[in-house]
Parts: sequence; structure tokens; C-alpha cells
Amino acid sequence: MAKIPVVLVSGFLGAGKTTLVNHILRGDHGLRIAVLVNDFGDINIDSELISNVTGETLALANGCVCCTIRDDLARAIGDMTEWQPVPDAIIVETSGVSDPSAAAMGLVMSAALAGRVALDLIVTVVDAEHAPLLQGEHLALAREQTQAADIVLLNKSDLVDARARASVRDWIRDATPHARILETEHCRIPDQILFGVDEHRLRPVRDNPQGDHAHDHGRQFSSWSWMNREPLALEPLYALCQQLPAGVFRAKGFLHLADVPDRRVLLQVVGRRVQFSKGEPWRGETPASRILLIGAGGGLESGALSERFEACLARNAPPSTNPFAEAVVNILRN
Repeated sequence: MAKIPVVLVSGFLGAGKTTLVNHILRGDHGLRIAVLVNDFGDINIDSELISNVTGETLALANGCVCCTIRDDLARAIGDMTEWQPVPDAIIVETSGVSDPSAAAMGLVMSAALAGRVALDLIVTVVDAEHAPLLQGEHLALAREQTQAADIVLLNKSDLVDARARASVRDWIRDATPHARILETEHCRIPDQILFGVDEHRLRPVRDNPQGDHAHDHGRQFSSWSWMNREPLALEPLYALCQQLPAGVFRAKGFLHLADVPDRRVLLQVVGRRVQFSKGEPWRGETPASRILLIGAGGGLESGALSERFEACLARNAPPSTNPFAEAVVNILRN
């Protein structure tokens, strides 16, 4: 069974975490999302969207399910992995006065969750208007929350001017140099940024019959896709994924690797977090790599990106000498 991706949502009190969770629960994304929150009282769901309420579990008509965390996060997530049907992803809204690094470490180190879930993304919401007013312990906590992030949502960016936004971006960049920063209003972002790869739902920000480049959200976001039937070499591809432009928020897809020819290899990239995992066997289907990048509007240069990915084709790459790459290939083969 494929591991269920887990997304941690962090941020100081009032930054907009619950707003983001509400968008996920109401979303028309076609995914069965399980959401863990601290308190149902903060989740404002229209009654017509609720299909069932049982104890601490709230089921929605779109297939999403919301539960309270109670006392044991690992146990709550473990229970969700036993559901039928299995969730496509699990979202955890952490407390506004907690450091998400502790929750992340608990997920990674939990023996009970090994092989069942994978930490996919830590997203921290920063309040563009009120973050500069934080002091003392509150400021230190907000910095810890930001340091843990793969993606930072600079929320309520419409409530401050350009100079104030630039100042908060500098503060974020000082705390976490490699995280991707997205300016948002009401935490509105494409669901493709939040959720990892599903080879049956791999699509651009908006379907675009004119080519491999699409735009949405008032051109705030864009997507670019690349497909090639030739096998890729893992080592140069890994190096490329760690060095993608800062304007790329997420990359995902499935790969045809020269060293793993009999099955798909799934790719997930957020910031510098690069993950390869086993996919389904090709089973007679013509092997091909398909990769989707989602980034800032106008920030994806098709020509340059195509050249960089084509340089990762096995015929263009020297033999691997990296023990790490060889170890990853051995894991994917077995």
C-alpha cells in the first residue's frame, strides 16, 4: 500500500490556519482528505455540506472527513490509516502556540506509522499585518514555526502595502532561506500545491489545451509540465530537484528511471525536500516520465526548464558515482 501523505499546517494564533483548513474541507478537488484539528468550534462548515456527525468525527458530502486530535497525534493518524476507503491525504492543523518540528519528528520517528504515512509538507501561515508586532516569546515561537516550513503563506497580504510585505518577506527569508513564500489573501492557493502526486490526477493548475504551460488565480500561479519516454538518470535528477528556481513551489510526477525500468517511481519536491518512492509496475504500458511544476505566475521559463530536465536523461548523464543515489536506487528496486 502506498504511504498516505501528511501535511502539517502551522502558524501563530490568528494567522489564518483555520481559514486554510476550511478551504480544504470545502474544496472541489476530488480528493478524500482527512483533517485533524484541535477544536471543531473553529471550523465553520455549512450544514448542507455535512453528511454525518459521529462523536468527534465530521463527514462531508465531498468525501472529506474532519476529526479532533485529542491527546495522541500519532494514534489519531494511525486510526485514519485504517479507514475504508483510505484517505488520499491527511492534513494536521497544529496548535497556534506549538512548534511543528515536534509533530514532524513524532511522525518520522513513530514505529507504528512506519510504512503507512509520509511527511509530505510543512506549511506555515504568517500574518502579514500582525507578524511585525510580535515580541518576546511570541516572536521566538513564530520564528520557530517559520523555520520548520517548506512553504510559507504570507497571508493577509492585501492588508499591508508593498514596503510592509517586503519587510515581512525579508524576516521570513532570514528565518528559512530555502522555503517557498506565497503571498495570499484568505489563504487561497491551488490545491495542487498542497497535495502530492496522484498519477491519475496529475494535472496543471488549470487544464490548458494549448500547450504545457497554464495559469490561474489572476496569473499569481502557473504550472509547467514535461513528458519524455526516454529513461532518466536518478543522480542528476536529484541534483536538479534540489536546485529548482525559488519561484517553483512544488514539483511532482512519476518517472521512468533507467535503473528502475520495471515500475514507475513517484517524485515529490517541496522546497529542497526531495522524495522518491515506489509506484505501480508499468504492466505493458509504454514507460514515460511526466513531471509537473507549480510556481509563481510568469516565473517558469519553459525553454530553460526543458533543457535542464533533458540533461538528466540517462543518455546524457555520466555513470553514477554517488553512494546516496545508488542506495536510493536499491531501495526503489526492492
